[in-house]
Amino acid sequence: EDESKRTLNPKLLELHKQFVDMCIDLGVDGIRADVARAKPVEFWDVLIKYSRMRDPEFAWLAETYTHEDASPMINMPADRPDDSLRAGFDSFYGQYHLFSEWRTASEFIDYMKENLDLTYRVDQGKSAIASFASHDDLSPMFHGGAEFCKMIMGLEATMPMTNMYAVDGFQTGDYYTRKYKDIDNEESQTLEYDKEGNLVKKKTMELHYGKMDLFNLSRKPGGTEETIRPFIRDCHALRDKYSDIVGPKGTLIELDKELDKNDQIIAYARHYQGKTLLTIANKNVNRAVACKIKIPTLKPDQKLENLLPSYGHESIFQAAEGELRVDIGPSRVHIFEIDTPNIENYTDKVYKQR
Repeated sequence: EDESKRTLNPKLLELHKQFVDMCIDLGVDGIRADVARAKPVEFWDVLIKYSRMRDPEFAWLAETYTHEDASPMINMPADRPDDSLRAGFDSFYGQYHLFSEWRTASEFIDYMKENLDLTYRVDQGKSAIASFASHDDLSPMFHGGAEFCKMIMGLEATMPMTNMYAVDGFQTGDYYTRKYKDIDNEESQTLEYDKEGNLVKKKTMELHYGKMDLFNLSRKPGGTEETIRPFIRDCHALRDKYSDIVGPKGTLIELDKELDKNDQIIAYARHYQGKTLLTIANKNVNRAVACKIKIPTLKPDQKLENLLPSYGHESIFQAAEGELRVDIGPSRVHIFEIDTPNIENYTDKVYKQR
């Protein structure tokens, strides 16, 4: 109502409270706020508290990023996760959708560490969604097909501080390409101005190419890669089985590498109360990559049983004293349970969620 005094518009706030009431009465268990910074933090502070008075478990997800400002609008402030999380949001989008643009494995590891560092600046219990691809992003199928889709789901199974996430259609490899691009449609519901300034129906259909295109009346999402769906199920089952290790209490251990000159091998461990999960993936979608991964206290006789189904080009592993020699196929992800109960005592690259 008064920006200089930071006072809210009571009528607008009341309308939003009524919307929250409607959602709760319908059985909705949470709300995702599009472009969360479109409202000031004082607004969210009041509205989120109101929703929790009616339902203490009502969840709030903020579409807010870390370094970029999506949906830029004039006079709209930059939004950071800290602001939204302090105002009461439980989770935020984050930056994992840039994974396909990150050139190195280190960029992915560094972002996980950055999010863990964020937890020391806000209340406990906050999280990000593993949004490697949202409705605004190009289908992961364009970045490496079904094998790339499986790799990012395998990573989601052990990533810290995240909830697993996939847009509908991902589970079957939808490219989100459709035949109606640039075709005229007499039943158009979209309006535009003609050359004379008159408001008329927009007859030519447009397409958000390669994206879910949720703003158009369209077909049900779905592709032809049925092998992705069962792989996702296995990833969820793995995360459930090892919830103690991959949950908030488990640490993230960054592992050193040798001979990976282009920094393509993602290698990290999750550890809790003497139990260790090892995650290894090849970010390169075109060729196999070989290197040595330093794993403190790993024994040469360590048995390596991949906890995820095999796919694509086979990988080769050879355990040695304190290291694992690998030759990993394109877009392959592997998760192993290894016997390294004291691994945290032999590295200073241990990171933990608050």
